[in-house]
Amino acid sequence: MIKTLYQFGKQLQKIDSMQRYFQAFGSPYSERAENEKVIVAEIDNGQLNKLSLDEYRKTWDKKYLFRELASARSTSILPTLHFYYLPIGDKPETRASNEKLLEGSIEKFMDKLGRSLGANAKIYNSLFDSEKLLERLLIELKDFVIENCTEKKNYLFTLRIDGKWLGEIPEMVKILDDEAYNKYFSSKGQDYRAVDKTCSVTYQAVEEVWGRVDTLGFTVNDISFSRNGFDAKNSYKMFPVSPEAVKILEGTQRALEDSFSYGFQNMKFFVLPRFIALEDEELRFEVVDIYVQQSRRDKAASSETQSQSIVNSESIFNEIIHEEKLSNSSIYYDIFFYEQKQAQFSIKVHISDVLPSRFKTILNAKGLIERRYDNMTKVITKKQDVYPFYLTFYEIKKYFPEPFFFQIAEAIFYKNLVREKQVLASFMQLIVEAFKNQSEEAYKFPQLVKRSFTIYQYFQTLQLFGKMEVQEKESISLNAEIFVEQHQNFFQGTPLKMAAFYLGCATEILLNAQDSHLGSRPFNHKLNNLSIGYREMMEIKPKLLAKTDEYQKADKLYGGYEDFLRLIARFDASFVEANERQADKTEISYAFSLGLTIQREFFLNRIKERSKAKKDREAHKQNSDVQN
Repeated sequence: MIKTLYQFGKQLQKIDSMQRYFQAFGSPYSERAENEKVIVAEIDNGQLNKLSLDEYRKTWDKKYLFRELASARSTSILPTLHFYYLPIGDKPETRASNEKLLEGSIEKFMDKLGRSLGANAKIYNSLFDSEKLLERLLIELKDFVIENCTEKKNYLFTLRIDGKWLGEIPEMVKILDDEAYNKYFSSKGQDYRAVDKTCSVTYQAVEEVWGRVDTLGFTVNDISFSRNGFDAKNSYKMFPVSPEAVKILEGTQRALEDSFSYGFQNMKFFVLPRFIALEDEELRFEVVDIYVQQSRRDKAASSETQSQSIVNSESIFNEIIHEEKLSNSSIYYDIFFYEQKQAQFSIKVHISDVLPSRFKTILNAKGLIERRYDNMTKVITKKQDVYPFYLTFYEIKKYFPEPFFFQIAEAIFYKNLVREKQVLASFMQLIVEAFKNQSEEAYKFPQLVKRSFTIYQYFQTLQLFGKMEVQEKESISLNAEIFVEQHQNFFQGTPLKMAAFYLGCATEILLNAQDSHLGSRPFNHKLNNLSIGYREMMEIKPKLLAKTDEYQKADKLYGGYEDFLRLIARFDASFVEANERQADKTEISYAFSLGLTIQREFFLNRIKERSKAKKDREAHKQNSDVQN
């Protein structure tokens, strides 16, 4: 994990647009900021010469040496600070109060500046008289800003000493570097450094190593991680890292968080290339450069495109597949799902060494299943707006508790096996709840069944349940018998699943008739809240036969009785082959729910076809009348 980050960062820092992440200084304003101003205290021969107002230049951040404060009360390590200015204005009724606010702002600023200069007083006093500077600023700053500053905003304040910006003075740069990386080798007066050791990241002998590295959540900050009697001077033995490697790791982590991570529910994730046997530094750089360019395009992708992608943005995966250099057999890929906790990454799952060919398999299977089940899973509103269902981790995660979901995510990328019954049990937990609440959300129960079955087929296509025959690519039939024939990967060798499916289809014929006549489905109360096993099917069948016969005699089935008898005959043929000892309630309950849903879709599709046929006939008749 750390090695992958280091290898990537070593090349990343060579890209001009990425270099800012590998520097101790930062930017005082956002990338979108415009027309910002800098108040410059010009110091010559140790004394304040004048105050001036300059245009802020983004390319001069290296000269300004600004570093964001950890909190409002933190002490800045360098005298490059924000100064908040509120114009006094000309209105008599507000001038006094505004002037008081300005004086308060100056007081706070002078306190921060004084603490900054006092933190390294010896160094600053070797360049200028810091006390006299503060005295002069306290007198002159108010009049200067009133006369020169016209906007209510944060101005940047900095020093220019004998014509040099802070970033052009070696002593200032050293202060920044020492403070920026101090946490990696010093704490509470204890020193965590060692000399002439081997770096754990590069495996090379170096002059110095630091022992408090916490990149990507790995930390030896706590005393319990220290070795050899918990002595600070020996803590480096836990994870000794050279200063050069530390700076690359920290810069890469900042770059990942800012430019290469993608949102995933309450987490984030990123994908990194890992150079297994690729020693060519030029080729490594080309790979990272291509990766950076593609990631930028990913960030600019529309929200619609992202919502269709398996993990928010899959164009990086497509690029890996199709770009020759990225699909090099010597390059594997690591995927990190994490939560940001303060300055550290809390890694939820780390999927390592994924081959480009696996990405291709995952995306091809995704496209195949989405197309095949599109008619069954998409939602069409009354306004004819179409909302397709996409196999994304965002959607898949809705069906599984978090620990099991990450096990499935690993299985998808590693081609590990997962327990089919555990998958179905997770499905049923949601399906049963939706079944009980059909009076409030009628659409949710069939939608969960259809989409969960699509997810099941995706897992099966990726062989997560073991090697099975790949089904034909023809469109899905809503005829019960043909549906079973098309899904032997689900039904084959399990007659109880088949029996439960046919019983579910037959039950839906009655439920549909009840819905048409009563506006409700009272027979649902006979289905044991979808907790259905071998004995429950035996109990449901006679009740179903009796109630359906009653509706048939009252002529309320609309010609569905023959279909009902055919499905019951299919149920009987499958049930007689079953063995009660092999019965699994989860599998049977899910197959029964699937039968209810497929038969419901059959009815809805028949209504659509009849409606379309009627419109076609009417249109044909109108055309004939016009011609006559």
